[in-house]
Amino acid sequence: MVSLGLNSGLGLAGTANAWFTGAAFAAADASDGIAKLPAFVADFRWDRHAMTPVVAANIAAAAVDALVSPQSVPFSDLFVFTRGSAAEYIDAAGVAQQAAVDVPRFDCRNGYRQLLLEGPTTNLFLNAFTPATQTVTVTNATQYTVSCRGTGSLVLSGAATAAVTQSAPVTLTAASTSLTLTVTGSLSRAQVETGAAASSFVQTTATAATRSADSCRLSPVGEALIQRGAATLLLKGQGVYGSLGHLVGIGTGDEIMRLNTAQTSVVAGRSLSIASVTMPLPAFCICLGWSAAGRSGSYNGGTIATDATVPATTGQVFVGRNQTGLFAYGRYDSLTIWPFRAANTAIQAKASAYS
Repeated sequence: MVSLGLNSGLGLAGTANAWFTGAAFAAADASDGIAKLPAFVADFRWDRHAMTPVVAANIAAAAVDALVSPQSVPFSDLFVFTRGSAAEYIDAAGVAQQAAVDVPRFDCRNGYRQLLLEGPTTNLFLNAFTPATQTVTVTNATQYTVSCRGTGSLVLSGAATAAVTQSAPVTLTAASTSLTLTVTGSLSRAQVETGAAASSFVQTTATAATRSADSCRLSPVGEALIQRGAATLLLKGQGVYGSLGHLVGIGTGDEIMRLNTAQTSVVAGRSLSIASVTMPLPAFCICLGWSAAGRSGSYNGGTIATDATVPATTGQVFVGRNQTGLFAYGRYDSLTIWPFRAANTAIQAKASAYS
């Protein structure tokens, strides 16, 4: 029978009624079957965060029970966030806003708060926030995505022929080096960028402009928790895409949780296929646990995938990318870390779409 351990933190003064002490946050430890709290919870949707008070230098040698008594902390204690430019997001009122340099974007485009993480992009459409008909130079045989916002449309000619609306961005392969975009009706944003999907709008003037990549690196405590010999990760998000995009990336070559090149599978490391998927990912939940015996994972509560590979966990750890810049663009709901390998039944139970 699974029960909550006496040292799990549920009975400690000051934490007994905390939001993170509910049974929904507990997972059964594969080593003893006892349900224990996580050591790291980043709940972006509800703007609440908690982390073990054990310092990074002591985590590797700490007993599990010493780590699973988290305390409420701010976002900045859990992550080191940087971005070299301003970037757009949608606030709770549905209004487009610009987040300043190094300020994370909590985007409400889907009707609730999510952490928006993206790689870099350049908008070729000039004066993009007051759109007017224009011709832009593109590279022949290169893939572009054209998007807009408003009640009007962009009619494409030259390098491609199509009509773009707010609800229907167009991805094209340029057939020449000149793309004409004719504005019809009322538009407040327009964007022409390389790649297979539309990202957040980049403000331009008389010249093209680039949005820098988001970098959401775990704090030293978060990295130390993942670098223990055993751990379990629970990641929830929506609308994520990117060839070889790392949902949770580590170091320069190692991989924890990513998409494959074709974006048809969620993969743990380089060999364990957790699930077949389509892009962009719908609301999803991925749970992955590992120990010296190997690893197990589940996607949206599906069948457990397992192998005997022990993941390499040294190096810098990020959400939505890896250190070298393989980006998983999209919106993230939460990241939870338990400092032990959870039982397969617990991994599958945790891996349900966000609710």
